[in-house]
Amino acid sequence: MNILITGGTGFLGSTLAKKILDNNNIKFLTRGLETNYLTTEEVKLFNFVRCDIRDKGSLKKALSSDIDLVIHSAGMVKILPSRRCPDDLIETNLNSTINLIEIMIDKGIKNFLFCSSMTVYGVENDIPIKEDGILEPVHFYGLSKKWAEEAIINYVRQGRINVLILRYPGLYGYPRRYGYMYNIIKNLLKNENITIDTTGLKFWETMNIEDAVEITKKILDIWKWNKDYEIMNCSYGEEIDFVATVFRIKEIVNSNSVIEVKKPLDYVKFYLDNSKLKKLIDFNYNFERSLKRFLEKYKKWI
Repeated sequence: MNILITGGTGFLGSTLAKKILDNNNIKFLTRGLETNYLTTEEVKLFNFVRCDIRDKGSLKKALSSDIDLVIHSAGMVKILPSRRCPDDLIETNLNSTINLIEIMIDKGIKNFLFCSSMTVYGVENDIPIKEDGILEPVHFYGLSKKWAEEAIINYVRQGRINVLILRYPGLYGYPRRYGYMYNIIKNLLKNENITIDTTGLKFWETMNIEDAVEITKKILDIWKWNKDYEIMNCSYGEEIDFVATVFRIKEIVNSNSVIEVKKPLDYVKFYLDNSKLKKLIDFNYNFERSLKRFLEKYKKWI
């Protein structure tokens, strides 16, 4: 297929692009070529088109009618303890999504994969959380993703596009050098003492980026794009506890770090139901097995 990816220089977009490159022609929409996730040689594998997805005029020049699928992985992750909604968050995560779909419609492009987030859910849900769970985001980032989903589905109901929405948990892995998992593993490998502070956390789940993109590829390989829309959790389907994960990593890497857990804990038990996913593809993914593989493969890099 001819596939256009927004956010192709980002963590999810670039890793997914490398995974699906063999069987497809990949075009990236990007404001610049600066990236921490593609090597100089990898950059040469893709067709980069300069475009600001916040600007309809820019999008109109960049999109062409021969595109079979748009993968929208661009987004701003800004999780702040603020009572005000950041303008740039809405501009990037909501308005740009609407702009992209409007130009897709103008160009006759029908198929749209939206990379969404577990943060659209609320804490008052039955666990594991199914796709029809309560959507009550606890911060503006989650709200921006929820609003984007609602805008997308509105276009679907008009018969304008066919959509697959994948809701991912937080992602970790190579070559991202920040985030909870990376920082914890780095500190444990250095035998540094750790204080776990869950203030304001509310809920948490994570997945190795390699598993996330492999699962996404499996879905794309068989997806028929013959239904209006589908929403699917892309997850391990098992509880991954924020605090217990640190102690498990300590055990795996044989660290001498002292771990202090600040009380009270400010999060609920949380994980996504993935029964839809398991019915669709061959699913043999597991958090601990993937974590061990990551540590073995990238221990020296970390």
